[in-house]
Amino acid sequence: MEGATLRVLVCFVCAFTAAAWRDGESHGESRSAPVRVALNVDTSEALHALSPEFLSFAIDASVVENGWIDFLRHVRLVTLAKALTPAFLRFGGTRQDFLIFQPESGSPSWVSGLTPSWENNEVRMEPRVSCRPPLFSEAKIRRQRQRAEGLLPGMLRDERRKTLKNITMTGASLDELLGFSSCSGLRLVFGLNALLRGPAGAWDHGNAWLILRHVHARGQDRVSWELGNEPNSYPHVAGRQLSGAQLGADFLALRTLLRSGHPAFPGAKLYGPDITRPRRSALTLLTGFLDSAKDAIEAVTWHQYYMNGRTATLDNFMDPQILDSLAAEISAVQEVVNKEAPGKAIWLGETSSAWGGGAPGLSDTFVAGFMWLDKLGMAARMGVDVVVRQAFFGHGSYNLVDDHLNPLPDYWLSLLHKRLVGAHVLRVEANGGAPSVRVYGHCSSTSFPAGSVTLFALNLGSNPASLSLRVPLSEGPAQGFLLLPADPGAGLRSRTVMLNGTPLWTQAHGSVPETPGVPLPPGSPLALPARALAFFVLPDAGAPACLQRGRNAQGP
Repeated sequence: MEGATLRVLVCFVCAFTAAAWRDGESHGESRSAPVRVALNVDTSEALHALSPEFLSFAIDASVVENGWIDFLRHVRLVTLAKALTPAFLRFGGTRQDFLIFQPESGSPSWVSGLTPSWENNEVRMEPRVSCRPPLFSEAKIRRQRQRAEGLLPGMLRDERRKTLKNITMTGASLDELLGFSSCSGLRLVFGLNALLRGPAGAWDHGNAWLILRHVHARGQDRVSWELGNEPNSYPHVAGRQLSGAQLGADFLALRTLLRSGHPAFPGAKLYGPDITRPRRSALTLLTGFLDSAKDAIEAVTWHQYYMNGRTATLDNFMDPQILDSLAAEISAVQEVVNKEAPGKAIWLGETSSAWGGGAPGLSDTFVAGFMWLDKLGMAARMGVDVVVRQAFFGHGSYNLVDDHLNPLPDYWLSLLHKRLVGAHVLRVEANGGAPSVRVYGHCSSTSFPAGSVTLFALNLGSNPASLSLRVPLSEGPAQGFLLLPADPGAGLRSRTVMLNGTPLWTQAHGSVPETPGVPLPPGSPLALPARALAFFVLPDAGAPACLQRGRNAQGP
């Protein structure tokens, strides 16, 4: 009986998937004439070669205040984060500039078994890091969830009213962050407090030195650093004014401290200045900063959100004009960087759909994927080297993982991007389509044979789309990866997602499933249902731009 039920389920899934790809229909909508889009993919050379950590993510410093930092090494969180490597893990946000480190507190279990050695009269702790996860009872997690939910209204109110107060990070909490990044295989970028100032106005690095000493004692010398969060907003956030020249001098002081301080971090990377979206005050600060400190940083960082989470609507998430606003902002930052620091890499150092913690019931649902996938495509096409998603887990509605430790739709979208999309960006021209149909192209990830091409597409409209490729790309096989809401009652507000008709779930410890594609017939247009997201892998493309970028292997 169980076997018969399984066969029926498999047949249903296969039938659903085949119908969706064949007819270009989306989750129960009526059939309508498809929008026909002719694609021209230039496979002769790559536009850009991005960082392997292009898709990265953040943990907001607010987890120190709401207590979630002490749960970062939960086996589900570590497992889910590990599946998105390689990636940077940025620790920062508004509260980083109100964070005071007090190292006196004890350390958690992951640093037990430390053995001291003496160098230059300093005790250096050499940790034998064990990534065996601590045990968290469901009752303990439930109490933490209730505590964080109780604190959230006040935290959001403090952000709106600009009445933030200092928060304390203990040595134990810093160890949890270090353990999470190390055990997940992430490259930690730690944001230091830039509002600690001496009488003359220069940055006071005393508390930062305590953090550096603690990190060094834990053997985590590959940590990278930032200094300050959205410094052009300090007049509103903290009642202080900081010029780009002063911030540049502070970065030079931090660079000196990293290179020749005691302890020293000679190989540490430094990123900044983490300005807000590029309005006049932000660009003025960026110009002054780069004039004095461009040689101190490895990449220029800035932040971007499309809208206010308190007023955002579902339609905003699918508005082509709102999505296109990103391109103008990238261009504005590039103009300054190209003039003041030509050749310097640019990062979207913090970004998501809506500021203010996101839009509840929207930023954490399927509809947010349209903004996220378009941002990944547009940023890559314009040469942004790294995109840091706010946030992986913790405070707000824009996280990849919810407070029940379950992946949200944007997590699955990120996972597919990691598995299918490579670092080399291809030029894609779309002819005959509306602004609602968007297609981006890359060389495939190294999980596919060299020469493979991956296209990813989003259809914001209510009509299906038919994507046609030119010869020779159209003649080869393709694999399709179609993402649709898994909760038909919630529609675009679904908090779960289907891949090719199969709902995506994790196992008990957070292990993610395989994500196979559906074979698509050669010579046929690629169908993209209405209000859907999709990836298409062309494993036999033989793209010249993609032949020298990694090992040959089978797809996922």
